[in-house]
Amino acid sequence: MAVAWKENSVGDVGEEIAACLAKGDSSSAIRLAFRFLERYDKSDWETRRRITADPPVATGSARYDALLAGIVELACASHDVVAPSWVNDEPYFLNEFWFVSGMKSLHANALVHSPISLARRGVFVTQGALEYA
Repeated sequence: MAVAWKENSVGDVGEEIAACLAKGDSSSAIRLAFRFLERYDKSDWETRRRITADPPVATGSARYDALLAGIVELACASHDVVAPSWVNDEPYFLNEFWFVSGMKSLHANALVHSPISLARRGVFVTQGALEYA
């Protein structure tokens, strides 16, 4: 009997990001967070609800926790779904801005192009960072 494939929840993604960060692999951690948006977009309605219902496991980094909450809020908004209430909890907001690219020359681009769900948390991404093929 074949087992049905089950999409990872944002909690699972939080665990994967924590593992990447523990190894010092921030590039993979960012890709995992960004890929969650694509997986959400390609999922059915019931899966979308299930994978965002519970908050992510703490990644060990306030930056990545805020990034995941912002991505969940963005994903829900893009499909006219009310985001889960946990995205508004205090741990998902930064006290300092984080420019994900890390390149000072791209700060202006990130300030202009970051979705509000990320910017209100202090997380800024450059134009096209959240797009996928």
